[in-house]
Amino acid sequence: MVRRLVAPSWRTGLVWLIPLAWLSGCSLGVMANRMLTGDPMVPSQFKAMTGTDLTKGKHKVVVICSTPTSVESELSTLNLDLIDGITRRMKVRGVDVVSPDLVAKWIDDNGGVVADPSAMANAFDADYVAWIDLHTFSIREENSPKLLRGRSQGFVRVYQVEEVNDDRVALSAFNSEFTSVFPQHQPISETGRSALTFQKEYIDRVCDELAMKFYDHRP
Repeated sequence: MVRRLVAPSWRTGLVWLIPLAWLSGCSLGVMANRMLTGDPMVPSQFKAMTGTDLTKGKHKVVVICSTPTSVESELSTLNLDLIDGITRRMKVRGVDVVSPDLVAKWIDDNGGVVADPSAMANAFDADYVAWIDLHTFSIREENSPKLLRGRSQGFVRVYQVEEVNDDRVALSAFNSEFTSVFPQHQPISETGRSALTFQKEYIDRVCDELAMKFYDHRP
């Protein structure tokens, strides 16, 4: 009679446990590292497209915003709110930005309209002009006035100042369309949150989304 040799079951289990333990150790290591350092940073869209990190080196930036007449009639301070919110977020992240109060005063002193990025750049001796060109902005769901949902669309245009025939001229360096919808899945009822409160929250959210185009951030 021929005997079959069968390895003890505990040895077979050990063979499988070794790689599993190794994998578990790797997973635990990754989890521990994320707990200590957080998720890896996502490069800013501006840096990815231009190769320039605005948080490093000497790059003075002035932020401006333009809104259509249809938006200004309902939210007259929206452009200044966006300038203030975006600028302050960029400053916290280490970007050298012109004070939003100085920008607001300059706009007011010049008729309330900014038509030439070169003029703005020269007024503040800036290296870049970040122009938020807002086309639409609303906080109410279409055909449902009692439901709240923020929507906005426009372009982020950045101009870099260069010397051209002894003049400082702002030339196009970055152009990106943006679209924002919040909440994504369904609107919220105005009975649970006032329109004014939601409006402030949504403006803050738009400021976050636009400011992150200029500095590395968490996903």
